[in-house]
Amino acid sequence: MKYSIGIDLGGTDIKAGLLCEDGSLSCRLVVSTKVDEGVKPISTRIAQTIRKIINATESESSRNKKIIGIGIGAPGLIIANSGIIHFSPNFPGWTDIPLLDYVLTELGDINLPLYIDNDVNVMVLGELHHGAGVGYENVIALTLGTGVGGGVVIDRQVYHGSWNTAGELGHTIVQPKGRKCGCGNRGCLEAYAGAKGIVERTQQRIAEGKNTSLNTDDLTPKQIADAANDGDELAVEIFSETGRYIGIALTSIAHILNPQIAIIGGGIAAAGESLLFQHIRKEFKQRTMDIPSDMEIVPAKLGNQAGIVGAAMLAY
Repeated sequence: MKYSIGIDLGGTDIKAGLLCEDGSLSCRLVVSTKVDEGVKPISTRIAQTIRKIINATESESSRNKKIIGIGIGAPGLIIANSGIIHFSPNFPGWTDIPLLDYVLTELGDINLPLYIDNDVNVMVLGELHHGAGVGYENVIALTLGTGVGGGVVIDRQVYHGSWNTAGELGHTIVQPKGRKCGCGNRGCLEAYAGAKGIVERTQQRIAEGKNTSLNTDDLTPKQIADAANDGDELAVEIFSETGRYIGIALTSIAHILNPQIAIIGGGIAAAGESLLFQHIRKEFKQRTMDIPSDMEIVPAKLGNQAGIVGAAMLAY
């Protein structure tokens, strides 16, 4: 059996695991990233984690395991073919960091191919091969979290674009002259469907006097979703509105790329069918032409394992 190692590099944790070609995951490890310590100590921790997984496979019962490579998924603008992190919002001060070179140096005599790509690109790769995208050729993915990430697969290959920036679907404009986005533009999907946008829109409605059980202190999307499930009118309105904005963005994306399926993951997607997905599909169906409207819109399947699975798939 062939295996590969996946590393999900996040701002809080480094998650790792061993992926079998049948999609099963084992040897899962989680260590603290410790962003403040800088790139060299983080590279060391990544290499140590890889060594632990390799050592675990060298036991008597695991000698039939052939590890073919290692993949790393990281947030930000990744120049995948050169192993460089050009910029990452989760790692302050990281500009044009040759992370693969650092990790290879730390690995020393471990002679395995090493790959890297953007975290949402690897998420969509994982879903394509072992999740909601199995059986499809052309796939797009959105992750709804602090921000809104995106990934594009064309003919079963992740599409990077001319300057490695393809897939920034969270910056599709859904409201001209709308809310200010962290990218500097106005009206991006991220400004409405990311965690900050959802909370700020809710706080604004509360300040305007909307009747609700919610208060503005330490508000989170999960609290809003819980209130919506309890029938809170404002919370229901916020999530249905969020779904409509996602549907508007998917309309533009579908008319341009004509994918078979859109896979939506991330913490906010956990709001589920009645609060979110039905509103996405309704808006999308109303706005698209006949053929793009056949695109399926489904929740991601791999959950918090998607980053590890997708990163490991880079080795295949």
